[in-house]
Amino acid sequence: MIDPEQLLSQYEGKLAEAQAKSDAIRENLATLQVTERSQDGQITVTVNDSGNLVGLQLGQALQRKDGAAVAQDILRTLQAAQSKIANTVQEAMAPLMGADSEAMRMMMDKLRSAQPPPPAEQYVPGGGGWGPAESRLGAIEDDGVPPPPQARPWQPPQTRSQQPPQPPRRRPAEDDDDDFGNGGFLR
Repeated sequence: MIDPEQLLSQYEGKLAEAQAKSDAIRENLATLQVTERSQDGQITVTVNDSGNLVGLQLGQALQRKDGAAVAQDILRTLQAAQSKIANTVQEAMAPLMGADSEAMRMMMDKLRSAQPPPPAEQYVPGGGGWGPAESRLGAIEDDGVPPPPQARPWQPPQTRSQQPPQPPRRRPAEDDDDDFGNGGFLR
């Protein structure tokens, strides 16, 4: 016969072990960060285990660059850092969770689906060599300059009296009383 005290003791031991493992995982994830530098070294971004930006350093040379180009470089560097999160988390968590465990597979699937791919590389002509591709969502090779948005003439806001009338509200069917037994037909 199984001793209830022994069973309870085993259960408490497994519970304490699971709690310790959970605390270690939480602590590892809280301190996990990925830092990435731009090709020219003027931009440094740091992201946490979720891929959120937690640090940004900009070099002095960026003051002489076009603001749009700096913004693209920042986004490209951020994307590069975010694309490395899943692998970094996997390396840190494999000893605690088991590299082939179901929990690890689920966590990696979730991280990989949420993070962007690494920035694409393309050949930059004129001696530039290989470098980050320009990334414009929805861009097609023969895209020209998009036309400016069509301006709409200004119209004053509608007042309550100018708004179209709302249809009358109907009572729920359970309130429908066709025989007028509870009073008159005017309610």
